Amino acid sequence: MNHELLFFFRSLLWGVVLLFFYDILRIGRRLFSRRAFFVSLEDLLYWTLAGVFLFGKMYQANEGRLRGYSVIAVVLGMVLYSRTVSSRFVSTAVKILMIPMRFLVSVKKRLLSAVRHCRILVAKTLRAKGRVCKSMLKGRIGKLRRGGSVEEKSGDKT
Repeated sequence: MNHELLFFFRSLLWGVVLLFFYDILRIGRRLFSRRAFFVSLEDLLYWTLAGVFLFGKMYQANEGRLRGYSVIAVVLGMVLYSRTVSSRFVSTAVKILMIPMRFLVSVKKRLLSAVRHCRILVAKTLRAKGRVCKSMLKGRIGKLRRGGSVEEKSGDKT
């Protein structure tokens, strides 16, 4: 009888643990938005792995016999956790984690702004140098057309 009661409470705890890790997944979703396809894929992967984990734990803890009351205990553990701790845990964790997220987003915006300004400055400089090069080339090409030599401009008279 003690073994069954202990197994029942372990199953209850496994339900709480499974939903706790699902809450961590929910926190990640609130912090980083995803498309519906990826959310569904995450859920499918999570619940598949959760089922394998749960089956393994139940099989191992009860000497290879699966009991109906253990499945009920897992569901009961999930319901109890969901009704008591889950929503407060997720909302509090999101509020706490949003503080460094806001800071990181601010730093990212500032860095992107600086990069954007540098790109504009480089582009303007290259355009200005391009104009200078074009005008120098036009001057040399014009001289060649008139019959002069390019070396005369450089001051090399031989």
